Amino acid sequence: MAYGSSRGMRAYVNRVFDMERRFNALSEGRINPKIPQGAVLDTWFWGFAKKLPSTEQVGALLNDPRWRRHLGLEQEQGGSPDTAARVLDELLVDEVNELALEVFFAARRAGVLKDGGPYGLRCAVIDMNELFKSEKIHCSHCQEREKTVGEGTDKRVIKEYYHQAVALVWAGEIAWPIGWELLRPGEGELTAAWRLLSRLLPRLSKSLDLVLSDALYCCRDFFKLTLAHHVGGLAICSGQTEMDQEMDLFVREETPQMGTSHVARWEMVSEAWTKEVKSPLRVLHYENLAASKSYRHTRKQLRFVTTAKIEMMPLSQGWGTGRARWVIENGTFNILTQDYNLEHNYHHTTTAILTLLVLRSLGHCVSKAYWRFAAARSKNAPRSFLSWWKEVLEEDWVRYLDGALVEPAVLRSG
Repeated sequence: MAYGSSRGMRAYVNRVFDMERRFNALSEGRINPKIPQGAVLDTWFWGFAKKLPSTEQVGALLNDPRWRRHLGLEQEQGGSPDTAARVLDELLVDEVNELALEVFFAARRAGVLKDGGPYGLRCAVIDMNELFKSEKIHCSHCQEREKTVGEGTDKRVIKEYYHQAVALVWAGEIAWPIGWELLRPGEGELTAAWRLLSRLLPRLSKSLDLVLSDALYCCRDFFKLTLAHHVGGLAICSGQTEMDQEMDLFVREETPQMGTSHVARWEMVSEAWTKEVKSPLRVLHYENLAASKSYRHTRKQLRFVTTAKIEMMPLSQGWGTGRARWVIENGTFNILTQDYNLEHNYHHTTTAILTLLVLRSLGHCVSKAYWRFAAARSKNAPRSFLSWWKEVLEEDWVRYLDGALVEPAVLRSG
């Protein structure tokens, strides 16, 4: 196939990201296992790349003689949906987190994630996502709430269990989750976010210019944390700070700068939090004056606070940069939730859930990376990722599996 194949994708993923070797290098927590851990994780990963919706289908793939031959598995080595799930429970959280970070760095070294991106800066977005909702299955680390189900006389209140996780996502042509942090019971988003940033920013200070966030992060601790690791911070204004009062007055009294995009721009430097943050903060306010139809929901105002100096982020660039987080939220999180079944539960332990998040993220991201790689070399490649995915990872995948019955087994290195 001129614009890619399942065989070519597997070879590309192992050549560029060294994925399957990394799976084999993770510590084995089982005693006398029948089936190698690496083979099970390979199956999870490629199952997610294929968007398999359930544990049962992952288990069916693990038992498929064609796929087993591609993995080099013998018949006596077993494999089942339950075995696939148990492998996730036995992994080490630190190693799973390190795996996610190492693959991100591999993508950076290979040029898959380029400097600058569509916003001119090396940006990452931090935000929370809710996942794995269930009315029955839960663990000791689940969040819980009450909800009303049924109608009329059948209406009743039941408990719903769920997990939440904070993600740091690279904002570029491929929105790439760099790391995940699960919230603990009764914990707020910011507490988990500080753990995630404290773990990742020391390793990312040379790879990031700016961390983007929503209004919840518009607080002194966020800017102190990013500055401590020599990374810029940007937060949407909460509307409740001293800086908002200063900017409201500034907008009323000062004439804005105007750009070619009909966006009025105001900028001021605030000393309100200098004592705690140890740095003045820039406050940027934008108003879109262009006429638009109401059903398009065109954003009219944007105001945010940032530690980024004007040399890094000029006033004219702030409108596009500040809106980057909505691209991530409406793109990556929605795609992972809808297309990769983020709400479907496989195994309810925190280690398993974290591993699923990492594997799903990687499955989605490397698929897009290979699409760009394969499509760039062909004039006939489908222009949309969805069209390409259906042809390569739906149609060609069957041919790839069938090929194992008539060709020598493919080495697991690709």
